[in-house]
Amino acid sequence: MTTLINISIFTALILASSHLRADSYDFKPGLWENSSTIEIIEIDAPPEAETMMRSTFERGMETETVCYKSLDYLLELDADQEFECKKEIKRISANKMELEESCTGTDMKSKTVGEVNLNGETLTSTSISEFETPFHDGPIKIKLKVVSSGKYIGACN
Repeated sequence: MTTLINISIFTALILASSHLRADSYDFKPGLWENSSTIEIIEIDAPPEAETMMRSTFERGMETETVCYKSLDYLLELDADQEFECKKEIKRISANKMELEESCTGTDMKSKTVGEVNLNGETLTSTSISEFETPFHDGPIKIKLKVVSSGKYIGACN
């Protein structure tokens, strides 16, 4: 379950960082405060799994502070060697990109589409992610909407 959360929260930013140069985007490296909300759009799971998933994702806003030495550093923070992913990124401008990612692993497959907006010391992202993972009573399928925002709060220590 933790893997699912890690993949969801900053998927859009991780996707952006893997193929794009930070200096070509309006992004300031340093200490960032990031907030995310996750909304369950659809869920197809046995009752006990659905209850667990809802309690995991329906927590309201989650906030964390992270040091990003560069936009590329985001990938290193959340890299997961258990998955093989294919990524496509479309640069719209220095402030905006659209992205799509499909991943497969031994215990899960996922697809995410989203948009990232960078504005120097702030950022926003919105993504829709679909996950499928095995469960003892059959597969669990879940579709999530993740809305994230971040703000630069200073230099990293």
